[in-house]
Amino acid sequence: MLYILIVLGIFLLESRIKKYVDENKRLGDREEILGKRIILRKQYNRGMFLNFMENSAKTVKIISGILLGVLLIFFAIMLPKKNRKMFKLGLSLCLGGAISNTADRFTKGHVVDYFSFNCKFLKKVVFNLADMFILAGSLIMAVAALFTSGSRRSTE
Repeated sequence: MLYILIVLGIFLLESRIKKYVDENKRLGDREEILGKRIILRKQYNRGMFLNFMENSAKTVKIISGILLGVLLIFFAIMLPKKNRKMFKLGLSLCLGGAISNTADRFTKGHVVDYFSFNCKFLKKVVFNLADMFILAGSLIMAVAALFTSGSRRSTE
């Protein structure tokens, strides 16, 4: 139940933030916060990561829908398994972010992105929290998978 609540919490939090940004910020406006480390700016991403395939909205929707479906099936398979808590946490973070971004694609035709890091290499890349949850979840799953397969090898 905890993992379902994590997914739901991420989706609801991100939906509220995106709605606020959409209603209260104008495209392209910049606002520096947290000692100028973070730049708030609303941007619409019609493609995938870094606007990849931005001119193929239908294909992006299909790919997003398929990947979300695979994640949901995998989540349903993993959820009842005992242990694997770190892996399920990572999967929950990914799923919450994926649902949020995919919902945007299907309801708005774009994903609402709203912040970037004020550093040389990432200044022009605009993210949203869903992206961060997907990244963090992927890293957690990778680390959990490494430790799980490592412990299996040592006991075989």
